[in-house]
Amino acid sequence: MTASHQDTDVRPPRVLLVGALGAVLLWLAQPPAALWPLAWVAPGVWLWLAESPAVWRRREYLKMWLAGSLYWLLAVHWVRLPHPLTPLGWAPLALYLGLYPTALVALVRTARRSWNWPLWLAAPVVWTGLELLQARLFTGFLMGAVSHSQAGQPWVRSIAAYAGAYGVTFAVVLVAAAMTSLALAWRSPARNGRAAGLAVALVAVLAAGWGSRASSVIDPDAGADRPRVALIQGDTRATWDPDPDRGERIMARQMALSRDAFEQSRRDGQPLDLVVWPENMFRSPLETFDGGFDPPPAAEDWIVSRVVNTNSWFDALTDVVGGAAVLVGIDRFDRGTGAAGAPTTDVYNCLALADGEGRLVSYYDKTHLVPFGEYIPFASGMPVLYYLTPMSEGLHAGAGPVALEAPLRAGGVLRLCPSICYETVVPHVIRRQVATLTSTGGRPDALVNVTNDAWFWGASELDMHLACAVYRAVENGLPLLVAANGGLTAVIDAQGAVQAVGPRMAEHVLVADVPLRTARPTLYSQVGDLFAGACLAACAALTGRRLWRQRTE
Repeated sequence: MTASHQDTDVRPPRVLLVGALGAVLLWLAQPPAALWPLAWVAPGVWLWLAESPAVWRRREYLKMWLAGSLYWLLAVHWVRLPHPLTPLGWAPLALYLGLYPTALVALVRTARRSWNWPLWLAAPVVWTGLELLQARLFTGFLMGAVSHSQAGQPWVRSIAAYAGAYGVTFAVVLVAAAMTSLALAWRSPARNGRAAGLAVALVAVLAAGWGSRASSVIDPDAGADRPRVALIQGDTRATWDPDPDRGERIMARQMALSRDAFEQSRRDGQPLDLVVWPENMFRSPLETFDGGFDPPPAAEDWIVSRVVNTNSWFDALTDVVGGAAVLVGIDRFDRGTGAAGAPTTDVYNCLALADGEGRLVSYYDKTHLVPFGEYIPFASGMPVLYYLTPMSEGLHAGAGPVALEAPLRAGGVLRLCPSICYETVVPHVIRRQVATLTSTGGRPDALVNVTNDAWFWGASELDMHLACAVYRAVENGLPLLVAANGGLTAVIDAQGAVQAVGPRMAEHVLVADVPLRTARPTLYSQVGDLFAGACLAACAALTGRRLWRQRTE
């Protein structure tokens, strides 16, 4: 079929069948199959539909919506695993995300017919702009993106240092669009021109990838000792069944694994500087009082008892690891007084840092909460909504990024930019944290993420979450440490290379030297989503043009 910029009375293609083929091919490029070369071809199936000269009516777009939703049903199938109620959200999430491929086809057709854009330009601009919208709308969701399929390919993922993961998506779709144009023009006089366009696209992507990789090669900081860190990966299986002894068992296993890490490091002849536990694995809660650690004189005895118990656990943990600093995922209960004088308690998903003597130094509260996982939208005005879910109450968002400065045995500190769970899924969250800390007190030495991915029972969510972490490291030019209950615990260097990774759904101790680098902030960390934002602005203009055209015709 040869493409035309004008709609004709040609019979529309079999949108549902062809669209479903594109969905399956794109899914196969992602984990668990991880056939990453398919990502350079699969977008062309949907672009072939967009190039159809037939008139697209409402039923064609409905079929495209179903095909796009199929991709997301396959890609995020693990949404159904955490709780018996979560399968109820699986299809609605996929149907929402399926709107983006539908918008892709509609806006590419508008760009081709109204503005006469070449496909190799229209497709990557629209796809990238819509990806940015997806990452920001309704708190944002960006797992299973085109770029994530290339997380293991250093020759292309390095583009993320300049334009974020969005730049990698742009590059991949650019090549797919050029190949689609060539295929559509194969029997036409324009074949040679299209072939030249494909060659130019390929050369441009290769040059951008290799050039950015070469310019981002950073030598280890020879003047600094590499801090030794132990990442403790437990295998605490997710459950909603009440068990009063569960917390004690979790703490006992985490302590035993921490002792193993200490013994391993001692055999290596190098003591530990920092031990990191995953999200929520420190089961004795952190009690604070208007943000401070010391209980007021009027504090109730049971609260003081919890403070003493938590402090004793920190003392025991630092003794087990030979006086190393410890960073643990913990629940924080901040007690204060409300406007009417009534006592208040705000609950946070927290990372707490203690020095080598077990003294609490600082903490970070998760700022980017997951709707329906950590809070129910609109439930602050209707608390009864929490009775319909397994959550007893919603969490509060933290005040902002905090630099956690872990003291090192050799002197100085390891300055960490912390994040919890899905905060690494959304590019602008980590970029904003790094930029804020850099502007207020100095650039962090490394990123650290703690998560509890045991909810997904070893499914492909673990691989997708790790791919997000790879891009956050590249985008910000900083190493990233991941401590994950259930896997995948990892050490990632500033160029996105996974230097060490733990198994899935198994206990594991990962002892590694943090790959510190001497590096200036990346271009992406300085300008953020400027490139993807320009693509989104083009999408907005195309949407306006499409709506105007529909109104006037």
